[in-house]
Amino acid sequence: GETFEGIISSVTNFGLFVELPNTIEGLVHITSLYDDYYVYDDRYMTLVGERSGKKFTLGEKIEVLVSNVNLDSREIFFEISTPETEEES
Repeated sequence: GETFEGIISSVTNFGLFVELPNTIEGLVHITSLYDDYYVYDDRYMTLVGERSGKKFTLGEKIEVLVSNVNLDSREIFFEISTPETEEES
């Protein structure tokens, strides 16, 4: 998959929606965040890693990798881009 820089446009209890500069929006599902167990904080609209304290916040810039495209339902799924995921491509 190709890597893109986007902005977190929404944070939910099941993941992050990321909008790319070309206005395409896709989902980073919470199950694809492998580095920690993330908990949704609805007060601040963030996902917070229980162990690391790492936060994903509305409006944050983030690098994503396209992991799946479903043309029938017009859905795009992303994963967070890390050095490990870039090496696998």
